Amino acid sequence: MDQAKPPRSAQQRGTPREKQRTRPNTITRFLGEVDRPFLLIVLLLVCIGSIAVFSSSYAHSAQRYGDSYALARPQLMYVLLGITAMGAIAISGPLVLAFLKKFAFLVYLVALAMNAAVRFIGENYNGATRWITILGIQFQPSEFLKFALVLVCARHIVNNRDRLHTFRYGLLPFGLYGIGAIAMTLMQSHLSATIINALIVYIMMWLGGIGAKLLGIVTALVAAAGTYVLTVGRGFIEQVVPHALDRLKVWDNPFEYMSNASGGKGWQPAQSLYAISSGGFWGLGLGRSNQKHGYLPEPYNDYIFAIICEEMGFFGAVLVIGLFAALAWRGFHIANRSQDQFSSLLVMGITAHVVIQVALNLAVVTNTIPSTGISLPFFSYGGTSLIILLCEMGLILAVSRYSYTEKG
Repeated sequence: MDQAKPPRSAQQRGTPREKQRTRPNTITRFLGEVDRPFLLIVLLLVCIGSIAVFSSSYAHSAQRYGDSYALARPQLMYVLLGITAMGAIAISGPLVLAFLKKFAFLVYLVALAMNAAVRFIGENYNGATRWITILGIQFQPSEFLKFALVLVCARHIVNNRDRLHTFRYGLLPFGLYGIGAIAMTLMQSHLSATIINALIVYIMMWLGGIGAKLLGIVTALVAAAGTYVLTVGRGFIEQVVPHALDRLKVWDNPFEYMSNASGGKGWQPAQSLYAISSGGFWGLGLGRSNQKHGYLPEPYNDYIFAIICEEMGFFGAVLVIGLFAALAWRGFHIANRSQDQFSSLLVMGITAHVVIQVALNLAVVTNTIPSTGISLPFFSYGGTSLIILLCEMGLILAVSRYSYTEKG
């Protein structure tokens, strides 16, 4: 009689088709197991932002440069460079994170030095001196400073996690980091970057867990200083950020300051409100904005969301806000799954920075707060902010890829 064959193991029973399913595809081999929902959200924001830049800029480009693609073309180049950098950082994974953790303070000092250089070699654009050119590349150092601030705060928290409840290792270092960054941006009369840097430090203190008592002291001091400056110490505002008082007046009623007699300082926020209100629910249609034809100044920059509302309506505005909300949710999800505290804090800090900037930009565009020149991430025209932002997204993807590998 034939002897019964021994049963095959589960691995031996696997069919070729089942084995083929376990093989990584091309994307997985290239990027690893990054958080794909986060990657998809980033790519959607970049694509919609690129379309919005072209739609909002072609009329201005045709009139000023004689070429409808004059601004869309370099923006597309910035997108390609940024996505390439994002992929490279995501692939590098632990190497990039280890480097940043080791040299976080040096990166912060370099960012401060670059912003200090604006005072001496800075280039003026539309009345603001915030750009420098190094090796033929023009960029805005304040964008890099925001990331450096998140980085150095995360490193400090990790190195002093058991001593953050004390003044020496808790409140004092964060205060020094924040004062250094704020001083550099105030020197450039860059009010929006100053506000964002202050909020970044505050959030990193809270994430680090410095204690309710110290955080309460900071809150009370900031509230007292803000109240004093806005009431008694207006001379300080006139010296450091002279345009801030005018913006406060315009904010109260922008339509009153639209005429040439008042300098037309309320023209831009008023036209922004006109654009938002004319969009209705479904919008006028992609590319059919009226305000971008010489009414809303530079509609492809800080006020690009107004054009989105006009062309895509309430539906499009909710879609864009929903994508940013999904980005924030997925970013904090990645932070919670990370394998070490530094990576977690870095991801949370970057995500919080994006959320802060989006919230402030939408508030400015809708005249909820005074105009402060805050760009909308992924949407506003500009190379520095977009490339640095995509590099930050690469870091988040690197953390998600590293965490998956470690858990696997």
